[in-house]
Amino acid sequence: MQQHPAPCGVISLLTDFGLSDPFVGIMHGVILATFRGASVVDLCHGIAPQSIAEGSFWLERSYVSFPPGSVHVAVVDPTVGSTRRIVALAADGHYFIAPDNGLLPAALLEHPRAELREVDVDRLGIAAPSATFHGRDVFAPIAARLASGALAFSALGAATTAEPALLERPTRGADGVEGVVVTVDRFGNLITNIERELLVASGARSAHLEGHAVPVRRTYADVEPGELLALINAFGVLEVAVRDGSAERRLGLGRWTRVNLPLGSRPLRV
Repeated sequence: MQQHPAPCGVISLLTDFGLSDPFVGIMHGVILATFRGASVVDLCHGIAPQSIAEGSFWLERSYVSFPPGSVHVAVVDPTVGSTRRIVALAADGHYFIAPDNGLLPAALLEHPRAELREVDVDRLGIAAPSATFHGRDVFAPIAARLASGALAFSALGAATTAEPALLERPTRGADGVEGVVVTVDRFGNLITNIERELLVASGARSAHLEGHAVPVRRTYADVEPGELLALINAFGVLEVAVRDGSAERRLGLGRWTRVNLPLGSRPLRV
């Protein structure tokens, strides 16, 4: 059995619940009723409804900002109430609880010290959870018990394997690199799954999407207001933006748009 960091009392929540309903607040309430000393962080509740791949993207890009021993609860769960399983993962010094539907990122599942367990709801004493709100009935109380140290990770259930991650990886071929827009932030930036290393190696001077060739630059300030650009953002991936504007509105494009980086003659510096 592997040694994992002691839980630090921090719980992050990532869901597609939005904030117009009481779902998120109720999860906070259940966590605090179970573990009064919990520090609960709303990581993101604006995942597009049922967008498992988008949730996976933000989970992978965000957990590293938290202290070791944090518990990350991810609930994007279109088949809630069915026979789908709930799994818990210990990887890279953090704990993750999610439905077993491809939400857990491949980078975490493949971590050399990853340990995955199936959450045994019956053995843990979760009585008659609802068919529609496992965030309240299952995820919140288990996360609170794990974060408080009252429940050991090894006691969650038997070792298991998980469904493959739904978030696709970019590909590199003879013609260049191809990826996809995974999410759109509130500024209208189109954020892709293409990482810095692929852009640099490709030598691409522009990103191509739906007939638009967008020049690669280093900062927003490298173009004039209103101009399009592509750059590596704070999360280490390529995004397409409009300085002082919205690429989503300008291009009329959004999630799952294909993005191609044609091979250049020499590596970039970005």
